[in-house]
Formats: sequence, C-alpha cells, structure tokens
Amino acid sequence: MAGKKQGEETVATYGKDELIAYAGELFGVGPEAVQGALYGTDEGKRYDIEGAKALVHNFMNRKVN
Repeated sequence: MAGKKQGEETVATYGKDELIAYAGELFGVGPEAVQGALYGTDEGKRYDIEGAKALVHNFMNRKVN
C-alpha cells in the first residue's frame, strides 16, 4: 500500500480495483457506482478514502437530464 505525507501523518491510498471491490463497505454503494465515479480517470492513479468518497458522492448526486 502506497501513501503520501500529509503533515506528519501518512495517508493510505488505494487503486481503482481496491475501491471497487470494497464499494459497499467504504461508500455504501454498489461496485458499479464506484466504477462510474472513477470512469475516465488515469489507470495508475491512487485515491485516499476521503477523495474517493467525494467523487462517489458527486457522481451519485449528479443531476440527470
């Protein structure tokens, strides 16, 4: 597991596959919702939990025309 320094703490980061696999436990949504929220982002990009939650929240609350 990779991490980045934030002040004095190390923040854990996760890949798309890990976030999709644990979608229900982490975000309370199905894996397809997380997959949709992360669609079009870089394959190698890693996310912290708070950043991923924000992406999923924005995706789930997006207005549909």
